[in-house]
Amino acid sequence: MQVEKIVLEKSAETLLEKAEECFDVAKSQQILADKQHQIAATLHENADQQHALAVKQDSNADKLDANADKLDTIGHALEASAVEIKGDTLVVQRAQK
Repeated sequence: MQVEKIVLEKSAETLLEKAEECFDVAKSQQILADKQHQIAATLHENADQQHALAVKQDSNADKLDANADKLDTIGHALEASAVEIKGDTLVVQRAQK
C-alpha cells in the first residue's frame, strides 16, 4: 500500500506540474490574442479612414470630371463664336492643334 501511495502522489504531482504548464501557455496565448485584437482594431480604424478618404477622392474626381465637361462645352461655344465672327475665311481644325 505504501508503494501505491507513493506512485499515486508522484502521478498527482506530475499532473499538477502539467496543469501549471497548461495555465502558463494559456496565459501567454491570451496575452497574444489580446495584442492581436488591439492590432486588428487599429487596422479596422485605419481601413475606415482610408475608405473615407477614398470616398472623398471619388467625389473630388466627379467634380473635376463635371468641370472638364463644362470647360469642353465652353471651348466648343467659343470656337463656334470665333468661326461665326471670322466667317468662312477661317476653318478651325481642333484635331490638328
